[in-house]
This record gives sequence, structure tokens and C-alpha cells, in this order.
Amino acid sequence: MNFQLIDKIPEESAPLSADNINEQITIAEKWLENAYNWFLSWLPNLIAALVILVLGLWITKLLCKIFVKAMKRGKADQTVITFLHSIINAASKIVVIICTLSTLGFDVTTLIAAIGAAAVTVGLALKDSLADVASGTLIIINKKFKTGDYLETEGLQGKVIKIEMMYTTLRTYDNKEIMIPNSRLASNNITNYFVLEERRIDLTVPIGYSEDIDKVRKIILNEMDNHPKVLHDRNNKVSIQKLNESSVDLCVWIWCKSEDYWTVMDDMQENIKKALDKNGIIIPFNQLDVHLIEDNPKQKQTERNG
Repeated sequence: MNFQLIDKIPEESAPLSADNINEQITIAEKWLENAYNWFLSWLPNLIAALVILVLGLWITKLLCKIFVKAMKRGKADQTVITFLHSIINAASKIVVIICTLSTLGFDVTTLIAAIGAAAVTVGLALKDSLADVASGTLIIINKKFKTGDYLETEGLQGKVIKIEMMYTTLRTYDNKEIMIPNSRLASNNITNYFVLEERRIDLTVPIGYSEDIDKVRKIILNEMDNHPKVLHDRNNKVSIQKLNESSVDLCVWIWCKSEDYWTVMDDMQENIKKALDKNGIIIPFNQLDVHLIEDNPKQKQTERNG
């Protein structure tokens, strides 16, 4: 191998002089001094940002815990609780992070604008679903109804078995499930049959004009007294409701517990019918009398000869 002697060191590799070293040290000292001064001036913002971050996250966790307890106390559906908890948790953390960055001196205007634009886009795309979610939240907060209630709305009836984030499920007595969007339940009239502890059963009992009203009233009131689930301290009564062409319609009021409504109504209709039959009370019903007129053979023969 051939080696080439270097008889001159390049200027770049030449050792630094004392003046150059001192100059570099002076520049480094000034840079460190400036960095130190900047750090001291920025330190309050850093401390404030850390306080906001830690305190904000702690408050977020506390609020979410309080929210979950309140929803469980209101017997809300677990799916709804989980969904709303995740939304509140994410939104609160985003607010905390934005406040922290703003305290540190970052320009968060662009970030807020981007989040707002994204929220508007998602909202427009999912407006119907978000309306159902918002309505479900209002239903839970306002306690319009709860799981186990029996509702009637838009001609539909059923027992509430689930309140989910977008739909409420009803189960009919013939074991069908009806899923109704929460927005429709929030905007339409709802009849809640089980929201109160007691209900009144209204029955109409027609009797003939020839029947003794006082006797019939006594028979019906006696059936009420003998039923164990009828509330005897309420205004149970039998009165004339209407005078029809072929019957006298009696209005029967029977009070009971809401959960016993269907049982008492079925029992009382059957018991009243049997008691009236036993006592010879006739319940009128529409009848059609058909009269057959036999033709006269002699008249037919006369008509043919004529």
C-alpha cells in the first residue's frame, strides 16, 4: 500500500486559539443565561398549566363519578350510562387540554376551530341519531318514564323493558317487542299507566229498562267488596251513565293498585256477569227477528190463469 505524507494540516483541522475558545465560551454563557431567564419568565405559566391539568383531570373524574351515581340512582339503562359517561369524560378532557395549552402560550384558536368544524360535520351527518340520543338523555333526566312502566303512545302500548341511547323498547302483552326512537317519545304525547300507585277501572254494564237499578247496584257493589285487590277506601261506585234506546248503561268505578289493574279488571268483568246471570238480570243485546211469510198456492194459480 502506498502512503502519502501530509506535510501541511488544513486550516479546518488546525487547533483552536485561546481567543476562539474564549469567544465560544462567551457565546455559550450568553445562550445559557438567555435560556435561564426565559425559563424563569415561563416558569409561572408552566406551574399554572400543570395545576390546571392536574386539577382539571381530577374534577373531570369527580364529575363523571357523580354523574354515574346519579344515573344509577335514577335507574337508567347501563348502556345509556356508559355512553353518556364516555361523552362527558372525553369532552371534559378536551376542555382541560385546551386550557392547559392556552396557559402555556400556545395559539389554540386553530385547534378550537378544527374541533368545531369536525363537530358540525359529525352533527350534520348524524343529526337524527344525535336527536335520539339527546331525547334519551332528556327522558332519563326528566324521568318521563322508567323501566317497568306501561306506556301508550301513537296507538302503541307496552311495558318498558329497555331505555337505550337511541331507542326505547316496549313489550306488549302478547309478547311482541316494539322499538321506538327516543325523539318520537320526547315529542309526542305519552300515557303512563303505572306512574301513579293507584288506578281506576271504568266498566260499562248495560241492563234492561225493566230491571231494578238498586238491586243491580247492590249486586255489583257486593262483588267489589268480595274482591281482595279492590281498594275499598276509595270512591267505588255504580251510577247511571246513559239511557240508550234498548238499555240502561251503568258506569262502574273500581279502584285498585296499578300493578293489579289487569287482574282486577278481568276478574270483575267475569264476576259481575256471573252474578247478574245468577240473579236473573238480563243484559240486553242486539237481536234480529226474521219473519217468513208462506206463499198462498191458490193466489199463485189465479195469477197464472189471469
